[in-house]
Amino acid sequence: MFIGNMGHMISFWSGFYPESEAVVYEGNRISYRELNERINKVCHVLTDKLGIVKGDRVGILLNNCVEFYDIVFACSKIGAIFVPLNIRLAGRELEYIVNNSEPKVIITEQFFNEMLEPVKEKLVTGRYLNINTDEYSELMNNSGIDEPENQASWEDDFGILYTSGTTGLPKGAVLTNNNVLTTCLLMNTAYGFTQEVKQLLPLPLCFTGAIITISMPTFHAGGSIILEKEFDPGLAIEIIEKEKITHFYAVPTLLELISQQPEYENSDFSSIKVIGIGAAPVYRSLIKKYELKGISLANGYGLTEGSGYNMYMPGDKIKENLGAYLPGMWNQIKIADDSGNPAKTGEVGEIIIKGSNVLRCYWNMPEATAESIKDGWLYTGDMGRMDENGRIYIVDRKKDMIISGGLNVYPVEVENIISEHPAVEFVAVIGKPDNVWGEAVTAIVVAKPDIEVKEDELIKFCRENLADYKSPKSVIFIDEMPMTVSGKILKPKLRELHGSGSSVVQSD
Repeated sequence: MFIGNMGHMISFWSGFYPESEAVVYEGNRISYRELNERINKVCHVLTDKLGIVKGDRVGILLNNCVEFYDIVFACSKIGAIFVPLNIRLAGRELEYIVNNSEPKVIITEQFFNEMLEPVKEKLVTGRYLNINTDEYSELMNNSGIDEPENQASWEDDFGILYTSGTTGLPKGAVLTNNNVLTTCLLMNTAYGFTQEVKQLLPLPLCFTGAIITISMPTFHAGGSIILEKEFDPGLAIEIIEKEKITHFYAVPTLLELISQQPEYENSDFSSIKVIGIGAAPVYRSLIKKYELKGISLANGYGLTEGSGYNMYMPGDKIKENLGAYLPGMWNQIKIADDSGNPAKTGEVGEIIIKGSNVLRCYWNMPEATAESIKDGWLYTGDMGRMDENGRIYIVDRKKDMIISGGLNVYPVEVENIISEHPAVEFVAVIGKPDNVWGEAVTAIVVAKPDIEVKEDELIKFCRENLADYKSPKSVIFIDEMPMTVSGKILKPKLRELHGSGSSVVQSD
């Protein structure tokens, strides 16, 4: 096994190329040497001042900032386990995750005081440390920059990353250093990362895709992260041009918003080698928009339990393989039937994954672990099929499947069609309880501004392109689509609001 941990990557590059840029944030350019010194200071703060030892959890409740990286890599070096807390959590959700993971300290900032205050007494944690205070500055100033002794190994736990809760209560996926190293190798093999990589990162670092899938492979290659505090489509275009961004990964929603900016058409994206997409279905209309700028979108699939990256389709192949994926180099992928046996070619079953990037367990949830990991195979809960060439097509979430009139309807298939209508901005399809059908296929739509569309028009559009039983029985128009911090549509929230007894609200 290799020597070291994820934090060792920063130490390595600080030795070989100390002045290479590691992070660019709000005009500040942090070299690998500076980043490593900051990380080592945090190591000493955690161990010498706060009494953190190997196996202790460290909660992080921060907006995007360099300190987020300082803490994550410091935890990796000393064997502590970082727990990123979703910055959009409500009090009760925060209470659940903190009390499940029991961090010895939560490192936060002034911005979250109002969010923390109502639940502080209910949280099981040793103490809080605010990076905006004199206390934090003094702790850092009085700490050395020497490498900590007795560093963690690749087999040690790296982080507990909680699922977004789109299918129920969040579960804490425990990822080891080795799990995340595997994702680095997968990403760097797929996309050819080198020291020349300039990676734009507009996603919140509390999101697995940002801290694991994007950040870690970039640092592994010795590249640079250009970090945005929060996503701004106009600013993203400005940064791409100014910093000569080479790589950019985002959910389709963010790419759609960028393409809607008035400056997009005349912007210079010639430095970009790869724009990667994931976490949600990609539609043909979005691919066409970026093709006009000479950019192919590379489609990736991963889940928190698989360390964020498991399958992909290169940009030069996505057009003829829309919706298809190939397994990453160090992953085995199968389609399993209800008995766990391999499904026949073309038959829909559950996608299961094996590899060294599969989570060690769910934190404090042995039953959930046993249910999801069987004989080393991770049961993803995603439904898919495999063709004769080994390409895998995701059909939908197992729990999202609609049974209407005894027939299976996969919402993503309906969503793909509706998204092609020129008046549709966002769409989600759910099953609404129905006395006749059992579940009635129901489309929830955010229409584009200044484009009028009626319910019957969308239903007719679907029936022209889908089997009757798959077409929506009704359409609900809403002003804003509820989403997770990572850009995934919150279908449980839609079911709660519109799934039972809701009246259809038509557009004006």
